[in-house]
Amino acid sequence: MGRLTALISSLFLVVPLVLGGEYDFTVEVPAGKFQCFFQPVDLTKHKTLEVDYQVIDGGDLNINFMILHGANILKQDQLKVDGSHRIELNQPGDYQVCFDNSFSYQSRKVVFFEIFLFDAHGNLDEADLSAMARTDADLSSKMNELGVTIDEFHRRANGIKNNLNKVEYHQALLRAHEARDRAVMSANFDRVTFWSVVHTLVMVGVAGVQVFMIRSLFEENSKIGKVLRKGKFD
Repeated sequence: MGRLTALISSLFLVVPLVLGGEYDFTVEVPAGKFQCFFQPVDLTKHKTLEVDYQVIDGGDLNINFMILHGANILKQDQLKVDGSHRIELNQPGDYQVCFDNSFSYQSRKVVFFEIFLFDAHGNLDEADLSAMARTDADLSSKMNELGVTIDEFHRRANGIKNNLNKVEYHQALLRAHEARDRAVMSANFDRVTFWSVVHTLVMVGVAGVQVFMIRSLFEENSKIGKVLRKGKFD
């Protein structure tokens, strides 16, 4: 067990733990603004681009969304709360992920979005463990002593890594849903509090007017009382 642990540690010491094909961001788009974020694409590695987004706070939780390449609009949504788009990449360069909040004059929007870059096999663009392991003679000899092939180890390590990526994705999605629900709940609480105060003030005002008018009926010198009594007896 100790030698296997040392082997795994050695492998990950030579592998940079960079998730090159997965990015997630939380951004704020001010009221009346249009913001774009650039994602460079290398066609030798990247074949598919996927973008998932959702509005988690602000106004009616909606926004306009676009994916651009140059002046070409590849995908577009109007006044959506969330969305998911996947496009096949056939041109290199910078792809733009844009959020348009220009229709809102008062409310800023907080948007959570993720970008995934997949290779031709549908895998994220990440480090090739087997290639790196083959370049390390000492590591290869240790694996041979344990009866573990590089390809088998690579397959299992990639399986674990992909499962962890899925867990991370769903956790980020749940956090975004939680933030959006919290924002909706806070907005509803503010509305209920505001209208409760308004209704309370109106009820107090109406009660005060009623008390004043009833007292006026029994005060002979009250002008309002005279008008009310005159109308009653007429």
